[in-house]
Amino acid sequence: MISREDYFERVMVLGQYCYLERAKEVVYLVMSCLKEVIPEKAVQDLEKALPEPVRGLLKEALLNDNHGEDEIDCITLVKQRGNFPYRAAAERTFEVVFASIREITDEQSRERIKALLPPSVQTIFDRAKSCAIDGSAEDFL
Repeated sequence: MISREDYFERVMVLGQYCYLERAKEVVYLVMSCLKEVIPEKAVQDLEKALPEPVRGLLKEALLNDNHGEDEIDCITLVKQRGNFPYRAAAERTFEVVFASIREITDEQSRERIKALLPPSVQTIFDRAKSCAIDGSAEDFL
């Protein structure tokens, strides 16, 4: 099992962040926004599907149920709460976190996790394999 510090260091590398603190911020940002838009039962199932340390990070992520109806899309939530100037920057944040998850899960777990994600980020989860070392390198050879 990967330690939290090693996990955050990997997120830092994947996201090309200069500071470990930024890696931690984006992971918690993505996890809290997912908790907000996914039904409670699906959050519980997602916790079971995620490996440690990500499972613990999802459990610890704060639930900030303070959004208007127009903000229900989790990419929009990340964009606004992360103060990103563009939607693409919020999508890239999801891609980095998802790539880090892909690297520490097997294909069966990845499929379970993807099925529990909101439809708006499922394609990002798939796209994240292009920057993750998850055994999918053969897709690009």
